[in-house]
Amino acid sequence: MKLVWGVLASVLALFGLALFLDPPATLDIWVLRRQAILFSGVAAFALMSLIMLLAVRPGWLERPLGGLDKMYRAHKWAGILAISLSLAHYLLKLSGPLLAELFGKPLKGPRAGTFLDVFRGSAKELGEWSVWLLGGMLLLTLWQRFPYHVWRYVHKVLALVYLLLAFHSLVLAPAHYWTQPVGWLLALCAAVGSVCALIALSGRIGRRRTYSGVVVALERPGERMLEVTCRLQGAWRHRAGQFAFLTSDRLEGQHPFSISSADQGNGEVRFSIKALGDYTQRLQDGLRVGDPVTVEGPYGCFDFRRGGERQVWIAGGIGITPFLAWLESLRGNPRDCPDVALHYCVRKPSDAIYAGRLRELCDGLPSIELKVHYSEEDGYLVADDLGLAPDANGRWPSLWFCGPQGLADLLRRDLGRLGMPLRDFHQEAFHMR
Repeated sequence: MKLVWGVLASVLALFGLALFLDPPATLDIWVLRRQAILFSGVAAFALMSLIMLLAVRPGWLERPLGGLDKMYRAHKWAGILAISLSLAHYLLKLSGPLLAELFGKPLKGPRAGTFLDVFRGSAKELGEWSVWLLGGMLLLTLWQRFPYHVWRYVHKVLALVYLLLAFHSLVLAPAHYWTQPVGWLLALCAAVGSVCALIALSGRIGRRRTYSGVVVALERPGERMLEVTCRLQGAWRHRAGQFAFLTSDRLEGQHPFSISSADQGNGEVRFSIKALGDYTQRLQDGLRVGDPVTVEGPYGCFDFRRGGERQVWIAGGIGITPFLAWLESLRGNPRDCPDVALHYCVRKPSDAIYAGRLRELCDGLPSIELKVHYSEEDGYLVADDLGLAPDANGRWPSLWFCGPQGLADLLRRDLGRLGMPLRDFHQEAFHMR
């Protein structure tokens, strides 16, 4: 969210500079309305440009933003704010007749024109239709029951809508903007966003990080659980704790799954998948050894090596997958293992399908203490159960969490009350919508 607020703050600063350089001659309701229309339009377009940049998954932004899961969270909130501002922009335009009834018609002076004025009528009409399309896409995105395999095709329309909005913004921007920083920002946003939109429309997102492969093993460690091992062609490498997009059906498209194996250098990668929805249930029933797959990645910055000597790892249910990969990677390098309290949280003993494997992996890593929590018997894990406190130098252990968002929110809130800096709370929280 810092990135989203940073974009809005930049737009506000440049918009304020434009007003300073070219202040209105008078100040009345019509001037205020016009400035509100301009600001909401520029801010919405800047956020839409950010959305298009994040949508192409640029690798150079991953580490500064904390991983692709954080980038997609920024993508989601930038979209919500952009569409909200677009709707405000449109409603402000519609408010003209009502304001004229209340305050009288405005006095119109001469307007500076540009060579783009010939397109003004088309730009206004396309902008209006784009706002309605964006509003509909927002409703479908927030409606979590809307089928994902249909939503992903609807979502692709965003790239085309963006190009229409770029045309709308460039044609209708005030002429004096092009000699000021706010106009330069518009031009930069239009250039970057349009390139990204064309990349999306041509289906080239993630092309350089996509590997063809085949399913070489399927295991069912527990009810509604499937472990899929794929052998990929090319120079595939990953770090423990990362995730990738797996595609087994082109019509269904790609889905993100955490990688549950360490990199052995042989092109093999394992995903542990729980049947939580229609697609994952179809994988359980339909995937076979020998089936072709494609894998895009790896992505993510969920890396305990950035966490210091004292750490707490918390896994909720299927959230254990990145920690399995971590433990596998440490078996060959036990000296690199920090002092860790690993909490595996499940509802009941029959759900702890990875408990035995965790104990086996931890046997060779004496600095890791494994604790299995059963919520039906012990209640949900709370901050007091962790026994966290700063050391003699005031440093807190780093906490790494992968699991249900509700549990993450409770722990984050309670640990914050205890004084733990939230920068020490690391979470893998990937959501496609």
